[in-house]
Amino acid sequence: MGYLTLCIIFFKVGLFTIGGGLASLGLLNEYLVKPGFLNADMFYNMVAISQSTPGPIGVNMATYIGFEYHGIPGAVAATLSLVLPSFIIITIIAYVLSGFKDNRFLIAAFKGFRPAAIGIILSVAYLIVINSVLDLDVQLVWGEELLVKLFVCVLTVVLTLRFKLNPILCIIIGGIFGGIFL
Repeated sequence: MGYLTLCIIFFKVGLFTIGGGLASLGLLNEYLVKPGFLNADMFYNMVAISQSTPGPIGVNMATYIGFEYHGIPGAVAATLSLVLPSFIIITIIAYVLSGFKDNRFLIAAFKGFRPAAIGIILSVAYLIVINSVLDLDVQLVWGEELLVKLFVCVLTVVLTLRFKLNPILCIIIGGIFGGIFL
């Protein structure tokens, strides 16, 4: 993948992603895995690493993929390409909407954006579970490995929602379980 392709992909992802970094994963999958720039295993490994490093996952993915293809200049180019559309759009929206902030149709439209963004995030979560936990893209692996993955997944949900455990600690616990049992 050349610089121009890299920049175009991340510019489009930045332009068309509504709902934050997790919502961008569907587009990244579409633009990187389907054309063959990344295989599914690489993509989901990058998602795991990007999610477990500080910062927004979309920016981390752009930086990581840019670095993988073109080193530090690629990381900078991909990251800037991802954030540039948001910067431009937010600047324009802030200017235009300042006069319409009490418009009931605009308020209603933004209320509609939220559940749509959640739907996108849930669809990406489904894809991650299917590919990372159940290994359905690679092969169906029933048995001890699947049970460990499901246990870590459920344990993480319980630890974060019930016990309010820091997600970083959950990632570390997942890595420990993976290192021991997988």
